[in-house]
Amino acid sequence: MSLSDLPDPEDREAVIAFARSFRGYQVFGSFRACADAAFARRRETLADIRNELFFEQRSGNHAGGSQSTIALYQELLPYFRQFLSDDADLA
Repeated sequence: MSLSDLPDPEDREAVIAFARSFRGYQVFGSFRACADAAFARRRETLADIRNELFFEQRSGNHAGGSQSTIALYQELLPYFRQFLSDDADLA
């Protein structure tokens, strides 16, 4: 993943697709572990923030809205940029 993979925060459909592209249940091993990690809001790794966004999207989908997902993406965007810039520095 690179900075160019990050969707424009104004593109609702792209943000939703990006959030859904992470498989939090698989990465964290279960629904419960995924939920626990999302609620912890550690934001220490790229997986942490991708999972937090994924879980918010899944929750918002069940609640019938996407505004909270968009708002969270905007909040997390500086973290995404930091992690992806750090990764680029290591390449």
